[in-house]
Amino acid sequence: MRRGALYTKLSPAHALLPREVPDPMTQVPPTPSTPEALPQGELEFITELCAVVAEQSELQPILDWLVYKSTRLMGADECSIKLLTAAGDTAKTIIFDSRRSGIEAGSRSWAPAVKASVMGFLLSQPGELASPDLLADPRFPGLKSLQTPVRALLALPLKVDGRVTGMIAVSNAQPGRQWTRHDVQLMSIVASHSASVIEKARLRVEAEEKRRLELEREAMEKDLRLARDIQMRLVPAVPLALGSWRAEGRLVPAKQVGGDLYDYFALDDRRAAVLIADVSGKGVPAALLVSTVASTVRAFADGRLAPRTLVEQVNRATVRSSAAGKFVTFFYAELDHAQGRLRYVNAGHNFPRLRRASGEVLSLEAGGTPLGLFEGLPYEEGEQPFASGDALMLFSDGISEAVDGFNQEYGEDRLEALWKQHGAGPPAAMLDLVYDDVIRFRGAAPQNDDMTMVVVSPAAGA
Repeated sequence: MRRGALYTKLSPAHALLPREVPDPMTQVPPTPSTPEALPQGELEFITELCAVVAEQSELQPILDWLVYKSTRLMGADECSIKLLTAAGDTAKTIIFDSRRSGIEAGSRSWAPAVKASVMGFLLSQPGELASPDLLADPRFPGLKSLQTPVRALLALPLKVDGRVTGMIAVSNAQPGRQWTRHDVQLMSIVASHSASVIEKARLRVEAEEKRRLELEREAMEKDLRLARDIQMRLVPAVPLALGSWRAEGRLVPAKQVGGDLYDYFALDDRRAAVLIADVSGKGVPAALLVSTVASTVRAFADGRLAPRTLVEQVNRATVRSSAAGKFVTFFYAELDHAQGRLRYVNAGHNFPRLRRASGEVLSLEAGGTPLGLFEGLPYEEGEQPFASGDALMLFSDGISEAVDGFNQEYGEDRLEALWKQHGAGPPAAMLDLVYDDVIRFRGAAPQNDDMTMVVVSPAAGA
């Protein structure tokens, strides 16, 4: 049950009553009007309330029975119970049409002005609120022109240990009913005996809801740990030497684990593969999809397929493995460090930056759409020289789109400026520089996405 939503239709109301209670479909409830009726009504109410509480551990059936019983006892058209909770309050009415010989199933909320006026009065004044016509009552001038089925009203606070926890009210759609001393006495008995029962049932519901949320949180944390384990097992544990270059990467997962991936591995003694990927979505599904991408790349990257053909194969496998709406941005490069050549395909990923030894920076854009959207799409292959002193930087949007406390993005321009100035150094130094700068920029703002980066730059002493 959603917290604060404490009222539902009574369907059927007579199913909630003890067996000895007369069927309301065959009897029209009498209106207590004589002093002699009070002791019998009191005893009957308390006896039946005990029976209902003994049979019911849920809050809602108890509330349903109370509004039904109160309507019968008072010969009213409607009854409403309103509970005050930390999450707010709600007032809905189970409707009993005393003008018929049965129950008109249904529920409705009071108009906000009526709720505020009645509850405000009970919180500020001792005792009950009895009004023959709420709209003509001089205590509530703001209700004068309101359209409402609540006209003649008798409302009392529900109190537990002197604290108001809500209210119970009976009403008639027609104005003019004069509420007697016996009416007030009988509803006072209903309120005084019901308040603690309702409060205990409400606290029980809240405790159950709290436990349910704790179990959900524990399950979510378990899923996040599993996703993080899957994710971190896919990335290389150590740097890779590529001739006179060195490849090194870093992945820092966000709390809500996504599906970032990076990898690098030798194809033969002169070539190596370098890649980065980012799956849409979070948690275990994203981690499982990125694991499909990683394993497919390893299966096809044997050094014989051109990068364009390999990406087409990976896309086909991703389409067949991903759920509707899931996609993967992906960049794959084949670095021939012996011949000084870089061939690549960019499938919708942030443009990696190639830094020349001169400091010039190029964006690697050739490719096509992200993986997983459509099977059979063609991809364009790009090629660039990769000469001595050149360096390559791959990154995910968790770095470029990191935001500070003012919701300002770190931005690719800032990242490119760092890369242009410091990209000639060893990979580890560049990784430290970028991550420290992003964290400093973000300040107290939380990390909202995985931060992933790969640097291929001249090895120290090269």
